[in-house]
Amino acid sequence: MALLFGAVNLSPEEVFSAITYSNNNTEHIAIIWDIRLPRASLAMLAGAHFAIAGVILQTVIRNPLSDPSVIGANGGASLAIVICLLLGDYIQAHFFPEQQQIISLSWLPAIALVGALSATSFVLKLSWKSQLQTSQLALNGVAVGATLNALVMWCVLAWGGNRTETSIIWLAGSLYARDFTHVGLLLPWTLVALGAFFMLHKRLNVMQLDAVSASSLGLNVKLWRFIFIFIATCFCASALAVTGPLGFIGLIVPHIARTLLKGTAFATRLKHISLLSLLVGAALTLAADIVSRTLIAPLEIPTGTLTTLIGIPILLVILRKQG
Repeated sequence: MALLFGAVNLSPEEVFSAITYSNNNTEHIAIIWDIRLPRASLAMLAGAHFAIAGVILQTVIRNPLSDPSVIGANGGASLAIVICLLLGDYIQAHFFPEQQQIISLSWLPAIALVGALSATSFVLKLSWKSQLQTSQLALNGVAVGATLNALVMWCVLAWGGNRTETSIIWLAGSLYARDFTHVGLLLPWTLVALGAFFMLHKRLNVMQLDAVSASSLGLNVKLWRFIFIFIATCFCASALAVTGPLGFIGLIVPHIARTLLKGTAFATRLKHISLLSLLVGAALTLAADIVSRTLIAPLEIPTGTLTTLIGIPILLVILRKQG
């Protein structure tokens, strides 16, 4: 579906011919290899990142409405990237006018991670005296995240200049003009973070219990809560750096996965919940991106706007079931 539809619709035969280079239609080859295939790949990777971050945070914070924004990660990563891009533009314009770009694209995931970790560390520091109690952690995270998001918009509107429009589109969550360079930036983070997560998932499984029960099994709850929040931050920041924030993916996907597994032997097994969340997050983000670029083609709606519109009714259903 992602390869078939867009501003130019292609038949399955045309897509296959373009993928295999079995014809000389350079336009179709460019559409598939330069636009749709990398964009679809990036959508699935980013969706998986946000989904796994949501699984981790909802388990660690023990709050079913947790996602990366709850620990300030989204706001911290966004602020770091916006400041670096605007500062890079200023330095380039005043000191290196002959250069086109000061901030390399390859730096963005690391910049986002620094910002996200800084914000998350501040939230953890605020919550440290309460022994990282989940309610206090969530409240502090929401407050810090809201403050950081306000600072991001202030920076963009006050000093955005030529980057104001592109910054706002990025902050809305967009896959526009993404190529295999962006996929290559995100893929190593995917492999490392997923490897760490699945090596440690048994400890996260224990953290589904309350703190007293988990401690009685020999788990240092405070330490492992910190470690898993760090892993979730890595997932979130690396994806956010290349796509912008994709609203509600980290929040609703774990609930969808648990609902699909309800009544099965895997319903409480975090490994299976996580694997299904990976697939659902990838599929949901890909579907949102397809709609975003075909609904009013050739114009586009930011993918993050679509994920939010999809997520709001699902969130209301979740709240109604819990109420």
